[in-house]
Amino acid sequence: MSREREFINETFHLLAQPITALRATMELGLSKKLNEEESHQVLEDCLSVLDRLMLDVAVFREIASLEDAPELSCHDGHSLLHSCAEEMTIVADASNVELSLTFEPVVIQCNEPSLRRAMFVLLDEMIAAAPAGSKISVILRNRANAAVLEVHPGIPHGQREKLCLKLLQFAGASDIHLEADHASVDFRKGSYRQYRAITSADKQLLTSH
Repeated sequence: MSREREFINETFHLLAQPITALRATMELGLSKKLNEEESHQVLEDCLSVLDRLMLDVAVFREIASLEDAPELSCHDGHSLLHSCAEEMTIVADASNVELSLTFEPVVIQCNEPSLRRAMFVLLDEMIAAAPAGSKISVILRNRANAAVLEVHPGIPHGQREKLCLKLLQFAGASDIHLEADHASVDFRKGSYRQYRAITSADKQLLTSH
């Protein structure tokens, strides 16, 4: 089975669940006479299922829009992941969740836009699921054979987890483990030379005859 057909089958299967739940809720509400409070509750239940359905559709649309083979390049993993995580500190603070960041210097091979989007989805979902007063740890380790990103406690199972997995794959991750209690992602290490900035004296030397 092709990846496209497998994705389509999985999409229809998962979207069928909230649609079935919506129909069952409406049928239950229509099967008996309800007072105003009970009718209001049925409408709230339907709205909740619709919200879930709209979120699932948005997730699948985003997965379907991903390119087949995004270009990878070398990036300073410390700076890139630190900026990704720092952008979510405001969200964490608003939810009374501590975001602990530890990054070792290492150059990684990745697709920057996909990695930034993956980090947003990962941390946003973790913060939403974390109880007030809890702590989320984001660690980048420089290992001999890979740059390892570790996140604790992890991402809850669901559609956003699937989106995060796809985004990390497109970001260039070589090994991915997403669990409810931890996440571990390996990236291939890269290298690039740091060139000295050209000074005005250098320019004069280069242009003189």
